[in-house]
Amino acid sequence: MKFVVLAIFAMFLCSCMTAPVGTSQSIHPEYSELDDIERMLLSEQEETLQANFDLGESRHERNDVKVGMARRSVQMHLGSPSEVEQAGNPKYGNERWTYEKSVPTLDGYYKEKKVIYFEGGEVVGWETK
Repeated sequence: MKFVVLAIFAMFLCSCMTAPVGTSQSIHPEYSELDDIERMLLSEQEETLQANFDLGESRHERNDVKVGMARRSVQMHLGSPSEVEQAGNPKYGNERWTYEKSVPTLDGYYKEKKVIYFEGGEVVGWETK
């Protein structure tokens, strides 16, 4: 009788198992469907960028920064900034990126400085000094 009760108890425990070990997915508590949408949009953006580069049109050469561009897009076009400054809480994405490059002239070189302003993680303006 003890064997039968033990066997029934063992079957009950095995039936309560939710997923085999190693097959369950761990999802971060802040993960949402918006993350999937963001990944999809970024992959489409990367495909568009690749198409532009395949056509020989480097946005860096054209200096093509547009209002509304995401930080990642700007970084893909212009590379890593030489300086990044944050304003307020970093979660709001208010930043100022500075790019510097040497430009040749008849008198030698001068440094051109481009400052790009972000609010909410998107370009809101820029200036060249």
